Amino acid sequence: MPRPTIGGTRRTSANNVPNKAGFFPKAGLDESPTTDNYTSRKTTHANMMLNNETILDDGPTIQVKNPVASQTKKISNSSEKNPVHQGKVMVSSKPCSSLEDECIKLLQAKQYRSCEVLTMFHLSSFSANTTENELSAQKATAYEILGDCTMHQQQMKRALSFYRKAQSSLRSLRLPLSNQEYQNSVLVQTANEANLKLKEARALAMIGETREAISILESSVPKSHPLRNFAISMELGEFYITSGRNIDAKNSYVDALSRNPYAIEAIEKLVMLNAERAEVMNVINGAIQTKKEENGKENQTISHVGIPFVDIVTAYFYSNRSTSSHQINALNQWKKLHTEYPQNIHVLLQIAILQSKHPTCDLTHSAAMTFQKIRSMDHNFMDGMDYYATILAKRLNLSELGKLSSDLLIVNNKRPEAWNALALYHDIYGDFEKALASVERSISCNKQHAYSYQLKGSILLRQERYDIAGHSFLRANSIQMDISNFEGMVESYLHSKRYKEAICTAKEAMSFAPRDSRSLTLVGLALSKASLYSRDSGGKERAKKALKKALILDPMALRPLLALSDLYLADDEIEACTDLLVKAIDNTGDNNFNDTSPGLSNHVYERQALLFSKLGGVYAKSKKYKEAIAYYHKALSINPENVEARNGIEQMENIIKCIESPLPPAGQEETYDYVDYRDDI
Repeated sequence: MPRPTIGGTRRTSANNVPNKAGFFPKAGLDESPTTDNYTSRKTTHANMMLNNETILDDGPTIQVKNPVASQTKKISNSSEKNPVHQGKVMVSSKPCSSLEDECIKLLQAKQYRSCEVLTMFHLSSFSANTTENELSAQKATAYEILGDCTMHQQQMKRALSFYRKAQSSLRSLRLPLSNQEYQNSVLVQTANEANLKLKEARALAMIGETREAISILESSVPKSHPLRNFAISMELGEFYITSGRNIDAKNSYVDALSRNPYAIEAIEKLVMLNAERAEVMNVINGAIQTKKEENGKENQTISHVGIPFVDIVTAYFYSNRSTSSHQINALNQWKKLHTEYPQNIHVLLQIAILQSKHPTCDLTHSAAMTFQKIRSMDHNFMDGMDYYATILAKRLNLSELGKLSSDLLIVNNKRPEAWNALALYHDIYGDFEKALASVERSISCNKQHAYSYQLKGSILLRQERYDIAGHSFLRANSIQMDISNFEGMVESYLHSKRYKEAICTAKEAMSFAPRDSRSLTLVGLALSKASLYSRDSGGKERAKKALKKALILDPMALRPLLALSDLYLADDEIEACTDLLVKAIDNTGDNNFNDTSPGLSNHVYERQALLFSKLGGVYAKSKKYKEAIAYYHKALSINPENVEARNGIEQMENIIKCIESPLPPAGQEETYDYVDYRDDI
C-alpha cells in the first residue's frame, strides 16, 4: 500500500520478506499497515525488546541495542494478562480486536473514508475492563490508523493531530523517569515512536513546515541514536535540500548510503550536492562489506555484488562535471553500461540528457533519437521528457512537441515534465502568458524541479523581464548548480546593467567549473560589458584574456569566439579579428568530427555559415567590399535564409555603385534647362 512521501519519491525497504515472528528483517520504515504488524506490536513486542530488537511499525525491524536496556531489569513475560516492562515502555500482550482488524483491512484496501469512520467507532468502544496500559496501546494504534487515513486524504493538519495523540499514548506507557533520564525524554525509545515521528515530520513538510519537520527528527532521532535508520536519513536529506542546508543534506545522504548501499537516489543526490567521488565509493564499499560480514561472506568487495557500482558511480560523477572531457567520459561510461544492460531505460535517459545538454560531446539529433528509443520502450515513461521537449522546440518541430505534451498530460498531469512541455509549445507560438502559466503549474507539481525554474527564467528573458528572470535562474541554481543557470543569471544582470552582480556571478561560475569554457566566457562577457561603463581601462584586456582561455579549453565554442571578435572590432583591431575568424573557419569542417549523422552535418554547416557572415562584416568595416561580398555569398550558399548575409550583400553593392559613380566635386552643380510650365497653362 503506498504511503505519502515528500517530492513524490517512495522509500521502500531493500528487503521485504517477513521473518517467522511476523516482522520484517533489517532496516527501514514502511507506513503500509497490515493486520499482522499491528497484532505483532502487542503479542511479540516484549520478546523482541528483550532480545535487543526494536520493531518498526508496518515495516522492517532493525537489530539495535536497546537505548535504555542497560538501565533497566529484564523481566520475563510470565503471563499474557500482565503488562511487560520492555525498555521503559509498558506494552500489553493482548492481541488486537476484530474491529481493529477490520479497520486495518480497510486501510489496506485504500478505503480511507470507511476506515476513518470505523476507527472512530472503535476508538469510542474500548471496554471498561481494559487496563490503563492496554487502553493506551489500543489508543495509540487507533490514532495512528486515523493519521494514515487523513494523510492519504490530504488532510495534513488532522493527520498531525492524530499522530501526536498516538505518540502521547505511547509515552504514557513509559515508566517514571529519573531526573537524568528526564533530560533525554524527547528521544524516541521504541521503533514505533520513531515511525510516528517520521510520519509527523512528513505531514509537516507537506504543509510547508519543513523546518519544524527537521527539528522534530533531529531532536528525537539524532544521527547517533540507535533507532536512526535509512528512511529517516533519506527523508532528512530531502528536507535539508528544501531548506537550503546542502552540507547537512550531503551528510544525511552519506549516512543513508552507509545503511543501504543500493540506494541509487542517494548517489544521485550526493552527485548533485558536489560530494567527492572517493568518499561515496568508500561509503558504498564499507556498507557492502558490512552486509557481507553479516551474511557470513567476509572479504568480498564491491565487485562481487553483481552490479557494476564502480562504473555507475563514475558515470554519475562524470555527468555532473562541466568540462567537455568529463562529459565525453561520462557519455562513454553510460554507453558502456547500455551495452551491458540494454533494457535499462534509466541508463538510456542519462545518455539522452548528456546528448541534449552538451552538444560538444554529442548532438541534439542523437539525443532526439535516444529519447524516441526510450518512448518506444516505455511510452508512459516521464523522467527527463522536458529535455526532449526542449530539443523539439529548438528544432521547431511543433507537431511532435504538441503530441508529446498531450501524451505526457494524459499519462500524469501532476508531473512537472508534462507542463514544461506544454509551456515550450506555447512559447514557440509567442503566447508568453500561457507559457508562464504552464511553468507555474509545473512548479506547483514539484518545487524542487530545477528545470522548471530554468525554463521560467528563459521565457522571462525573452519578455525582457530581467529582474524576475534572474531570480528564477537563481532559484534553479539553488536546487541544482548548473552552468546554464549561471548563464541565465549573468545575462539577466547585464541586461539590467547590474554589472557588479554579473561579474560576481561569473566568477562564482568559474569557481564551480574552473575548466569549463562557458564559465570563462561568462567572465569575459561580464568584464567587457562592465568596461563600457567604468573607468577601469584594464577591463577589456582582462575580458579578452578570459575569452582566449575559453577558446583554448573548447576551440569549437562559438560564444567566446564571437564575443572576442566583437571586442577586436570595437578596438579597431581588424587584423586580429580577421585572423581569429579565418582560423576558426579553417578548424571547422567535417574532417574535424567523427560522427557522420545528419544532425552533425547541419551543425557544421550552420557554424560555417555564421562564421562566413561574421567575416563578411569584418571585411565590410575595413572597406574591403569585394571580399565582404564573397564571404556573404559563401554564407548564403550554405544557408539561403541568412538575413544578415543577404542584407550585407545589398549594402555592399550599393556602396560599390556609389564609388563607381562618384558625385560631382564640391562647388560644381549640375545645370538643368529651366522651363516655365506656366506658359503652357
